[in-house]
Amino acid sequence: MNAPATASGGVRIGILGVNFGWGPHAALETVISEIRRTAPEDCHIVAFGSEYGRSLMDGVVDEWCEFDGSDYQALTRAAAAKNLDVALVTLEGFAARAFEAAGVRTVFVDLMPFLWHGADLAVPPLEVSHYLALRLPGLSRETLGWMRGIRNLRWIGAVVPWQPLAATRHSYGYADGNRRAIVTLGGMLGLTTQDTTTYPSLVLPGAIEALIAAGFDSIHIVGNTPRADLDAIVAPYRGRAEFRSGPLPRAEYRTRIAESALCLSQPGLMSLLEASSCGTPLIRLPPQNVSGFPQAEIHRIATGADTGMTWPTDVVDEAVVARKAAETEAAGNGYVYGAIADGLRLRSESTRRSFRAQLERLIPQCLALPADVWTGLVEKVGEDGAKVAAEVVLDTARATARK
Repeated sequence: MNAPATASGGVRIGILGVNFGWGPHAALETVISEIRRTAPEDCHIVAFGSEYGRSLMDGVVDEWCEFDGSDYQALTRAAAAKNLDVALVTLEGFAARAFEAAGVRTVFVDLMPFLWHGADLAVPPLEVSHYLALRLPGLSRETLGWMRGIRNLRWIGAVVPWQPLAATRHSYGYADGNRRAIVTLGGMLGLTTQDTTTYPSLVLPGAIEALIAAGFDSIHIVGNTPRADLDAIVAPYRGRAEFRSGPLPRAEYRTRIAESALCLSQPGLMSLLEASSCGTPLIRLPPQNVSGFPQAEIHRIATGADTGMTWPTDVVDEAVVARKAAETEAAGNGYVYGAIADGLRLRSESTRRSFRAQLERLIPQCLALPADVWTGLVEKVGEDGAKVAAEVVLDTARATARK
């Protein structure tokens, strides 16, 4: 590797997030934003691959480089050619090893350490220069056991955007007449699926009916489902509520959550953490992939709120999910994706009724809980993740420059 750019006063940072949903890329955007906010040096950010997060990260990335997701030797060569001072990787352990092989000291952020077991234990890069893992409640003995083998482990809090100490939830609640709800579907693209329409087509009708019945007249649906598909799903309900749909810029996303009286969220960890940092009452939608099941449980443990929707067992059977996921995450996801598709094809009407009935019970229960319940997740995990990760990345780059 050539002399690092830090020697001339700037920092060159390579970043890569696994192409699974939006969470890994939201975390990268948050950390890089914190670096740009706090670093006295100029920063040049080079993103490798991470296609799913391009819409989230375009504002903080200076240069994009191709990575096909499998040719790690090519990634090593590309990283070496970019004269990087440090790399930051979320959830893609093989990519972290590829950066290290290029002579680039790498910071690996593990947003979901509970995920790795069985054959998937090959993913976590135990020898990486810095391994940052989220301080999550309820981690199993099995997880804590394999993590003892990590060479440079540091526990961190939630990777959520920095906000001034004076910033608080700036919305009045349902009891005061706020009838705005937000439904956050997340980024539904996965390693083995490009389907962003089946899940909302099955879940949204019952959810929308229950929200309207509860008096919500402004419903914002956020996700990477094409707007035309979302418009078709909500078409039967227009006239009964105002709808907005589609992805949002990062800052506006948090603002919309903070202004809403109620959030319905798929149980992606980053979505749950950001909603918790806003203090918005939240109902967990049924999981759309394997990781959603333990993430929903983490939220339940941290908040004490039993405000989670469940799949009808004839659509998605959680016992089968657990059995398949014990083999590999991919096997579990294959079952979940197929079961949701079959549910839409064969059981859409009974699923709609089930979800409406569940929400008619959960909405008043959720809104009646004390306000401090909803910050419980970030209070348990902490909110220092972005700050710590930014400090570790910059310290690592500076240490590289001194060599």
